[in-house]
Formats: sequence, C-alpha cells, structure tokens
Amino acid sequence: MPTPLESMCKRLETLSTLQTTVQYRIPALWIPPHTTGGVRLLRNPAAYYHSIVRSILEQPLSPQKQPTRESTGLIYLTYIRHTTAWDHDGSGTITYDLGTDHWRQTGTCLKLIALLPYLRWLGVTTLLLLPPTTHGRTHAKGTLGSPYAPQDHCTIEETLAEPILEEGATIEFAALVEACHRLGMQVIVELAMRVASLDCPLIAHHPDWFYWVREDVPQPLRPPHFLPEQVTQIKEAVERRDFSELPPPPPEYRAQFVEPPQRVLQRSDGLFVGETTSGERCIVPSVFADYPPDDNQPLWTDITYFRLHTHSHCNYIAYDTVRYYRPELEGSENTALCNYIASVIPRWIERFHVDGVLLDMGHAFPPSLHRAIIENARRSQPDLIMIEESFDRSDPSIRQLGYDLVVGDVWHWSSSIASLQHFSRTHAPKSRNRYLASPDTHNTPRIASRGICTALYAFAVCSQLPGGVPLITSGSELGECEPINTGLGFSADDIAQYPPERLPLFSGRTLRWDHPDWEILEFIGSIYGRKAH
Repeated sequence: MPTPLESMCKRLETLSTLQTTVQYRIPALWIPPHTTGGVRLLRNPAAYYHSIVRSILEQPLSPQKQPTRESTGLIYLTYIRHTTAWDHDGSGTITYDLGTDHWRQTGTCLKLIALLPYLRWLGVTTLLLLPPTTHGRTHAKGTLGSPYAPQDHCTIEETLAEPILEEGATIEFAALVEACHRLGMQVIVELAMRVASLDCPLIAHHPDWFYWVREDVPQPLRPPHFLPEQVTQIKEAVERRDFSELPPPPPEYRAQFVEPPQRVLQRSDGLFVGETTSGERCIVPSVFADYPPDDNQPLWTDITYFRLHTHSHCNYIAYDTVRYYRPELEGSENTALCNYIASVIPRWIERFHVDGVLLDMGHAFPPSLHRAIIENARRSQPDLIMIEESFDRSDPSIRQLGYDLVVGDVWHWSSSIASLQHFSRTHAPKSRNRYLASPDTHNTPRIASRGICTALYAFAVCSQLPGGVPLITSGSELGECEPINTGLGFSADDIAQYPPERLPLFSGRTLRWDHPDWEILEFIGSIYGRKAH
C-alpha cells in the first residue's frame, strides 16, 4: 500500500497531464533558490507540486539527525490556513470557495509541503502547527472561523485539503507529516481540548459533558460580576494557591444555569437546544476567559467549556469551576468526559505519528486530569515533546508534570533593545524550564512593527538565550507587521483597529510573500540556515 505522500505524488502526476493552461499565481519566494520577490504565473500547478513532492520522496527517510526532546532546533510556528494562503486566481479575495481552476486560495497541507524546501533553506527543523482540527461554523469568528473552536478534537479540518486531489484532509495531513519526517523535520501540533465549538456533535451525544443555561438567557454569555474587594480576595487566594474560600458568583448569575437536558435537538443555525425533565428549554452558552475574574478581553463567542465535574451546586461557568477548582468539586469528576479528553493525544500519535503536542489551556485542567493527559501521551510515545502553554520559565511543577518546554515570556521583553538586554542579562539565566525563544507569537504584536533594528537584535538574542529554543512565527521572517491575533500586548485602540475580519486567525489574509524584508530574511538565514546545512 502506498504511503500518504506516495499517494499524493501519484495523484499530482495524473493531474499534471489534465491541467496545462491554468492561470495560477504563487509567490516567487516559494520557488528555489528562494531569492526572488514578486509573483510567478504557473500554467501547470499540479506539475509544480508534483516535482516538489517527488523530490521529497527521493530523500532518505532521515537525511539528517532528528531533533530530540532536548534539542528541537529552530521551530517554525505556522497556521496552515494562513501561512500558504494566496490569491492564486487573482480574484482579490481569500475564502473557502475554490478558485476558478478548483484550487484553494486558503492555505493547505499540500502548499505547506511545497514550502518545506524554503523552510529547510531557512534552517527550520521543527514545525509547530496551530490547531489543525475541524473547527466550528456556528457563530464563527471573522470570515472563516477560529482554529480554537474545535468541532471535532481528533479530525483534520477538511478545508486544509485540496479537493482537486480527491484525497481528503486526513491523507493530506498524514502526507505533510511524512514529508517533514523524510526531510528530518519534526511536527508538533497544538490541541485545544478544554473547550468545544457551539456546534460540536458531542453536545447532542453527551449533554452531561457541557454547561447549560435557560434558552432565554442572552447570548453571548457575560461573565459574572464581582465587587472590587471580591476580585482582590480572589487574586490573593489564587496567589496563595488556597481555594478553600473562593467567593462564588452572585446568585442571579448562577440561577441562569440548569442541569443537563434529557433530550437535545439541533436548530437550523447549528446551535443545540435541550429540554429538561421539567420541560424547560435550554442551550449551551458561549463563554469567556477563565481568569482573572475582571478580565476585559473580548468574549469567546464561538466556544463553550467542557463541564469536568458533575457537582449539582457547581453547575455554572466561572473562574472557580473552569480554572481554579473549589474543594467540593473533588470526587465529582465527569469520568467519561475525562477519559475522552485523556485519549485525544494518543489518537493523534496513532493516526498521524506527530512528534509533539502543545496543550492549549493545560493550566485549566484539574491536576488529576492534567496528569492523566500527559501520562497517556507518554505511554503512547515516550519521547513525545510536550509544551505547556505557560509564560512561567521557573515553575518547578511544570517539569514534574512531564513537560519539556513552556511557551515562556520572551515576547513580553521584546518591545525594545533595552528591554531585551535586561531580559537576557537578568531574567533568562534564572530560567528553570526550557522555553520558546521568540520575539513574537501569533497572539502578540509582530516584532517587525517595533522597527528593523529591534527586530534584527531580537532574532539574534533569541538564537543565543540559555535554555531557550528559538522559534519564528510564520511571516516574521518576512518582516510582516500585521498581527495574526490581538490576544496579548495590545491596547484597546489596537484591538479596535483589528476586528476579527482583519485578523488572519479568523479571516482570509495573506503574508507579504511577494515583497519580503530581505534584510530580516537573509539575517535569519545567516543565523540558522548554515547550522541546518
């Protein structure tokens, strides 16, 4: 039986004989030797992709020493849908609709495979993929939806496949992983397992795995209001790690919630409606950030939390039920749900042979479930790279849990050269955990927006930080200034400037592939490209 990459190669070869007069535009930078800007017009895109896939298949399985848990080399953080998105047919839009010649405008696994020679030229040894899982469509953010709204935690988003290949997303994603492995590169995936989309089928199959509110409760659900003195009390208790006397939400907020329904139906808009034993109609609410209680970030209108405990008096969503757990919740674990969550990573290992996982919101799992998730993952693959979504480089419990890396906070110190100098001299040497050394992330301002001098200095520092594992956010090597998301380090005015329709995390946007900042690109290549080759 052919491997996924071999199957893709054969299909491309056949397709290359059928499409020979296509008007298909791609950035010239994608084409070796990766030294030209502008756009190239291809008449036979299938032949172009076939030549790259065939050359990868000709490589030995491991042409270079595979990075290990202790040495992951240079990581490239990529959101598949965004990184290789391009207006191939000149329509002027990036949507899920197919182009005039039946090729996708949004990024796909095939296009990322075709980008691997460029990434290798850059010195990349590991891909870190934002969640590639099937995402929800109901109340979707932006024009395309969010990868952090998983409709199915174990399947690949179908729009990451090229329908013209007739292979499907599962095969094409497996081909991507295979291609990386043949080039000696690792693949780490981020998985969002604490939440689900509002149209997740699990809501109908397992209503007891979710929180429910009366159907007349206004949506999106707003967080409970706490008095200033209560907020202070909560933050002090969290700082002490003493959850014995956490202030609950007001009674009127808790009264909105009901117990899981006996019967569930799906409405025409994709939302689920339940009916309790008393005949009351209810819905699964959208949610908000788990902490702090006075958080002011935009509401999470496209997802809901899993209900990890069945305690009848704690059937509401708040900081003390979804992040810092009240003592009375112990012993009321939702066992079937916890078993499901703990089985997700092993399924990814079995199906796709991924090399690592970044666990989104790992901090929001109860300790027992958190341990089970990591233990199950390690049991399936002992050398799996595990990354904790934590900014704390010195928390000893992270290593004890079994993580290899934390996200870290280098981005926080990258606003200026002086700040980076202070970090590298004073804070970095004190790190107890290995961390991702990146001057920006998909949630922060782009480092190029700080100015060329700061950007070059930041990339140089990140390549040398003790305990740091260098990471480049897709597009930052091009001098991209447009953020992917506005999650961290943005003012209210910044956030207003970038609604979801302008953010690549939620909408169809492209990187500046046709006019990169050559000074930044060549500088990064000089640091990492030589090391890789």
